[in-house]
Amino acid sequence: MPRLLPGPAWPPRALRWVASDIAGVARQPEQDHRTHLRASVEWLCRAQDSARQEGLSEGWSFAAGWLPATPAATAALVETLLPAADYLVWPELKGRARALCGILLAQPDAASAGRVLGLIAAGMQLGETGALDRAAASGRLLVDAPFESPAACAHAAQALAMLGQVTGERFFFEGARACLARVARAATPCGWFPGPHAPVTTTQTATALRGLVEAARGLEDTAGLRLAVQGARALREQLEPNGRLAGAHDDGWAPVAGHACIAGLARMACVWLRLAQIENDAVWRDAAWRALAWIKRNQRQTGDDLALRDGLPAAVPIWGGAVPFRLDSLTLKYFADALMMDMVGIAIPPTEYKPA
Repeated sequence: MPRLLPGPAWPPRALRWVASDIAGVARQPEQDHRTHLRASVEWLCRAQDSARQEGLSEGWSFAAGWLPATPAATAALVETLLPAADYLVWPELKGRARALCGILLAQPDAASAGRVLGLIAAGMQLGETGALDRAAASGRLLVDAPFESPAACAHAAQALAMLGQVTGERFFFEGARACLARVARAATPCGWFPGPHAPVTTTQTATALRGLVEAARGLEDTAGLRLAVQGARALREQLEPNGRLAGAHDDGWAPVAGHACIAGLARMACVWLRLAQIENDAVWRDAAWRALAWIKRNQRQTGDDLALRDGLPAAVPIWGGAVPFRLDSLTLKYFADALMMDMVGIAIPPTEYKPA
């Protein structure tokens, strides 16, 4: 049984969600990709509106309601809204992306891979003046930054490799190679990566694998790509027939969590879809399809409560994982990315930009 968080009494709507998860998870109607994509983006727009022009809310908490905006969530949404504007024929989304870019430009430069990628998307796809210069400024800080985990280092490698591509500066390519080498050294023989806390969550692992895939492709590093494939294959083998994946794994890829991590599974769907694009192998797409189907069955698309409708928790049941009793903006972002990647065969973020 779940242990509820301390604090004020929860509203009935939150208690109903908990009661539903006690009865069982992944029981919602599964619909087509476009329907779930539209629902996910609508929830993200509400999360953006709740932040009152400060960016993207981190999510919605059963105890506190809408959470404050964070730089990470704000930057990440830029690269999602731009393709969604085209594929949903929803031009307003580009205006929302511009607003998020304006918020990023108003913030100080920071050693943040997500910030770099968000500013690159705004500069290259929206033509936002100054965005690439500010991405480069943050990239220079990122090269010298300490990283708490292989996942953070791999994400930095991805951002620096892309920054090298759009600026043509060798400095960023060299920084990306250094990060990629650090990630490779951290891997165990089975391709598992340690983390700052045990057990290592599926979100951490998926972030490391996606960063590896994109950095290795950008740097033409075949060893890095092989390492990413090794880890992605191991998690594909852990994926249950219904699409569920445990929320954490130890060295050797044994599952060590009773909950499922939707945040990590959505990211893994993106990894498997990228490998399907790269290797043209149906086994990767099959894994992504099973994962997406399972996530769909956890998205509640009915009800009058706009904070809950269309949202996704980071983990199920809702009391599992590191951030229980919360709907998570980044989970919706990566779910939307994976849906679009499968619908139209693109990569999010794009794998190539023309030089600035």
